[in-house]
Amino acid sequence: MPDATIDLPISFSVPAEFTPIDFSVSAEVNTNRLLEKLANVDPQPTNEETAHAVLTQQTMYELLSAAGAVYAGTLLYKPTQETRLASAILTVTARPSELSNEDTVHRLARAMGAIYQHAQVGVVQLAHGPAVSVTEDRKVDRPVNLLTDGGGPTIVRQMHTFVPIPGRLAMADFAIATENLAEWEPCVEILAEVCRTIVFPESA
Repeated sequence: MPDATIDLPISFSVPAEFTPIDFSVSAEVNTNRLLEKLANVDPQPTNEETAHAVLTQQTMYELLSAAGAVYAGTLLYKPTQETRLASAILTVTARPSELSNEDTVHRLARAMGAIYQHAQVGVVQLAHGPAVSVTEDRKVDRPVNLLTDGGGPTIVRQMHTFVPIPGRLAMADFAIATENLAEWEPCVEILAEVCRTIVFPESA
């Protein structure tokens, strides 16, 4: 897995199957990389699917940049031989935090449990300490699947793991999202695998 690092004192690894969005280059460069990736997909996506994928990634680039994302990557896969390609989106976003220790985890878990009453909220124990886990189904007006050809509202399932940064008033939000709810468990394992690679160099 390739390493990914951010400005905060944290590093992690992402499965090589993910195609990263490079926030250090332009949206045009990222689009060209996506087109190269799609050119090697079998079966080939239609022109409409390709256009949708490009538009979706450009929108993601703008939204995630504005939200402070430090990593974003997409995974294209085919659940079965009879279905079209699907996608999952993995992101890591730096967020401010009121506290710099594990107290912020329990406070955040209580607050999010009260705000998002239909979500699954809890505290999980990672190798480096506790983190907040949030899983939610959300209805969105426009699909986020990179290779869908449009359509009406759809359900996106997303899981967030909020990890406190030791000694900093900040948290790292590791998240994965997909519309392919039938293949949700592999997405959970992907996020868990990424979280298992988290290292805090300054506290090592």
